[in-house]
Amino acid sequence: MKHIYLCGPVSGRDGQEAAGHFYKVEKSIRRSNDLSSMICTSNPMRFCPPDLDWQQAMKICVGEMVRCGGIALLQGWQRSRGAAIELKLAQDLHIPVVYVEPPLDFISLSELFTAAPETLRYYNARLSQFQREGVEELLAEDRAIAELANRYLDPHGFEYIEISEGE
Repeated sequence: MKHIYLCGPVSGRDGQEAAGHFYKVEKSIRRSNDLSSMICTSNPMRFCPPDLDWQQAMKICVGEMVRCGGIALLQGWQRSRGAAIELKLAQDLHIPVVYVEPPLDFISLSELFTAAPETLRYYNARLSQFQREGVEELLAEDRAIAELANRYLDPHGFEYIEISEGE
C-alpha cells in the first residue's frame, strides 16, 4: 500500500472549505489513478480535530507525514506556512513529493517558482528546448506552461512512492 500524505492550506480558510478541498482531492486520487487500489491517503482533515491550535495540529500532521511514503501537494500550498514546513521537511528527508493540482493562475505560478525552484528549472528547460527547436517565443512559453500543467496532472507521479512494508 502506498501511503500519501495530503499537504495543503488549512489556516486562514473556512473550515468546511478547507475540508471540502482535501476530501475532493482525496476522492480524485482514489478515483482517477491506476494505482487506486494501492493508495491510502492520509488526510489531515480526518485526524486533526478542527478546534486544535496551529502548533498542536502541526505536531500531529508532521508525525503523520513522516510515516507516509510520499506527500501530495494541493493548490494553495505555496501560501501556507504549515504546508511550506511540511514540504521542506519532506525534501530534507527525501520523501517523494507529488504535485496533484496545477497552480491556480499566473500569480500563483510566480509564487510556485519562488517556493519550488525545481519547478522553475523544469519550466526553463522546456522553454529552452522549444526555443532551440525554433518555436516562436509566445508559443514556446504557452507550450512550456502547458507541459508544466501536465506535469502536475501526471497520474504516474505516484509510481515514485514506495509501497509500505507489511501491507
